[in-house]
Amino acid sequence: MALFIRTEADQLSSVFNIKVMIEVRHLKLIDTIAKVGSLKKAAEKLFLTQSALSHQLKELEAQLETQVFYRINNQLHFTPAGKEFRDAGADILNQLKKLENSVQQINQDQLRDYVHGYSEEETKRLNDQAKTVSDLLHWDSIWEDGSLILEAGCGVGAQTKIICSSNPASNFIAVDLSEKSLSQANEMVKENDIKNVEFKQADVFDLPFDDACFDHVFICFLLEHLKSPEVALKEFKRVLKKGGTITVIEGDHGSTYFYPESKAARKAIEAQISLQKMNGGNTNIGRQLYPILNDAGFKDIKVSPRQVYVDDSKPEMIEGFIKNTFTAMIRGVTEEALSKKVISSQEMEDGIQDLYKTAEGGGTFCYTFFKANAILE
Repeated sequence: MALFIRTEADQLSSVFNIKVMIEVRHLKLIDTIAKVGSLKKAAEKLFLTQSALSHQLKELEAQLETQVFYRINNQLHFTPAGKEFRDAGADILNQLKKLENSVQQINQDQLRDYVHGYSEEETKRLNDQAKTVSDLLHWDSIWEDGSLILEAGCGVGAQTKIICSSNPASNFIAVDLSEKSLSQANEMVKENDIKNVEFKQADVFDLPFDDACFDHVFICFLLEHLKSPEVALKEFKRVLKKGGTITVIEGDHGSTYFYPESKAARKAIEAQISLQKMNGGNTNIGRQLYPILNDAGFKDIKVSPRQVYVDDSKPEMIEGFIKNTFTAMIRGVTEEALSKKVISSQEMEDGIQDLYKTAEGGGTFCYTFFKANAILE
């Protein structure tokens, strides 16, 4: 693999008699122009302004010391040297794609560390959760018209549906590592006739985007699953424009309070916390959003707690949050909790039943999400 790419690079060097200082973005630039036939369409495809695309093209031609293409009647035609570059570059991109697929397969294997799993039940839970707390979490998830927004870790699109519908004049790119989740997300937007989002399979630690190309980055319930959230935030900074903003929403299991009080319910919740910790995550990360964003170099950080409180006067929240969101989440990790011996079968069963009791007459339940907004100066 490495030998092949080096050979192609040597070929380019021989053709143009230069010391090769060409980046992958240059190869993608020429490949895209060749496929779409115009600079305007290529800029749209690559999420660049026409000015930025023209700058990259001039940069490339300066390095090659030759013209890549010329215009005849507003049509682009590659020069002989441009054709050589285009064809050799396409071969390199094909090999890089094979390497990317191999890495993605490794990443797919790592998805097994996602403690909640990818079942139909979990998909339903995520959608129930998003619908139930949408007003609480997203009343202020509104961005300037015309913004290009990255949603990182979109999963099955439960939050995507809400933020895209609330920002019809903005465009979204939503990424996730799970091909299965992205397929479900695609079906969801088609069913809801949402047309301002594009889904891409990507690793949040190595995003396939140019520097400073997004106006805003949106993250919801992602950092809690990452072994190195600070590394992901560094990558989000890379793709965010100066003056761009970031929104992060996370829960905090340590904020859970309920009545009737139950040691068994507490133990069941601790089992889920322990499992996520064993997989490198942190279910209590909500309380850490300010220091995490501050350490990452973001400015003007504002964190607001969004508390869910449920009692008999809120029947829709009893069903939507206590039963279908929180208790469903705890119930969903039962198999893994038992296999890793963090709790016994009887303890888990008792804990889940006691959580359901908080949804009965006279019961109460309280949980806090944290929403942070910050700026990249």
